[in-house]
Amino acid sequence: MIFVGGLPFSTNNSSWSSSSSQGSDILVALLEHPVLVSASHSFKSMEETKVSVSSETPSPSKYVYVFQREYATVDPALVDYVGTDEATTCVGLVIRNRRNRMTSIAHMDNPEIVDIGLCQMLSLVVDHDLDAELDVYLIGGFDDASPNHANGTTISECYSDMDGYSLPLCRKLVDTLQRRQEKFHVQTLHVLGHNTKRDSQGNAYPIFHGFLCKILLNGI
Repeated sequence: MIFVGGLPFSTNNSSWSSSSSQGSDILVALLEHPVLVSASHSFKSMEETKVSVSSETPSPSKYVYVFQREYATVDPALVDYVGTDEATTCVGLVIRNRRNRMTSIAHMDNPEIVDIGLCQMLSLVVDHDLDAELDVYLIGGFDDASPNHANGTTISECYSDMDGYSLPLCRKLVDTLQRRQEKFHVQTLHVLGHNTKRDSQGNAYPIFHGFLCKILLNGI
């Protein structure tokens, strides 16, 4: 189940006819949620931080890199940084247990792997505790639809009949999070339109291709 701003999230739509339409309703409502819009603006304004990797430092940091269609679950006592990049239509998913600080990150590239991917990620993060409070961050994907589907005046119009690769993946991710029993507190949803920039010809590009999380015993 999804929470936003500490409250259970619901679209209050009782007329859903399919998993696809339900996922679209959830996604559009989340993208328009004021808390997540504000979080996306804050994320977009973050300055790039250079992280150097050197074995010559007295206490070198410990890194984990996640390739496409991979995931990693890390213990904050053992790992300092975890991240992924080279994502265009892919989405990076971060799940962190508020209690034990265990953190899992995945580089999702297809809706078909979402269910099994989430099960694998949560197997160590949740550790059979369905009452665990989980912070969630989704970053990546962009409006890769054909131009004739990218001119809606609102988010709901834009995504009502959109093609591309990013949208089905984002739709599947939020639908799966909402259907599961665990408590997912979505902190960042920087995907699709929030992660899109356009050149002078109107061609769309992702703003962020990847990210790096600094894992702390008391934060991320």
